[in-house]
Amino acid sequence: MSYYREIPSALIAGAVTGALVLGIAGRGATAGVALVTGNALNLSLRGVLEVLIVGTLVGAIGGVLLLVLKSVCGAARLARGAIVGVVLFSCSALVSWVNGKIAFSVAPTQLFTLIVMVIMFIVYGVCADALLARFEDGGRKRSRTHSIENLSLIHISEPTRPY
Repeated sequence: MSYYREIPSALIAGAVTGALVLGIAGRGATAGVALVTGNALNLSLRGVLEVLIVGTLVGAIGGVLLLVLKSVCGAARLARGAIVGVVLFSCSALVSWVNGKIAFSVAPTQLFTLIVMVIMFIVYGVCADALLARFEDGGRKRSRTHSIENLSLIHISEPTRPY
């Protein structure tokens, strides 16, 4: 199958995007939700590193899921990224619910937090798909405008002769 050689780039794209979006930006979003709702911030280096590692691992799984979804249905990039984001959020919420860490209720704070997290996962999916497409396009086609010959800042032309 030709997708075996694309698995490393899918893992890298998913892991990098997961670390940035789900890890760092996700921790920032939860801190923002805590500030908006008046809850304690509880920021620590260990907590940030845990979220970063989990974001990287979930992101790598999402990268492979993007590759599988691309080969199965070939949906548009935005739709494919949004689908992967919703699927990953659903799986993460289900695992948290089964482990007993989340008790679903209709509290406005919990609903607001879930909405923010769904948006973060969708942003992750779209960004990971864009990065994966960038990896794939980088190896296949290079634009002439980005070649090394066109990077010169000064264009020296032939001198003109007066008549």
